[in-house]
Amino acid sequence: MNLKQIIVIGGGAAGMMAALFAARSGAKVLLLERNEKLGKKLYITGKGRCNATNAVEMEQFQRNIFRNPRFMYASFAQLDNRGLMELLEKQGVPLKVERGNRVFPVSDKASDVIAALRRALEDA
Repeated sequence: MNLKQIIVIGGGAAGMMAALFAARSGAKVLLLERNEKLGKKLYITGKGRCNATNAVEMEQFQRNIFRNPRFMYASFAQLDNRGLMELLEKQGVPLKVERGNRVFPVSDKASDVIAALRRALEDA
């Protein structure tokens, strides 16, 4: 058996997503975070409500990337804004869209988004 072993350093939003997708691809993943909890910076996004993403269509989303939007094509092919919304909702976080198409958890609690990402990691 040729099992990939991956270490992800940093348990912020990007680290959690990297660990999640690596685990879903069959790798054995170790996620390291120096803070006392995962996703610590997510607690302050959207004034503590976690502005998870933006609900615009992908074409408009990419138009708002001013420096080399083509750089992001491969990433968005793996998980775009709609995919992130679906992931969070499948993990039990209902979402709402507010002014400017900003997406927040209905609860207005960043901790719900972080808990959902933790659940997804544990399930992977």
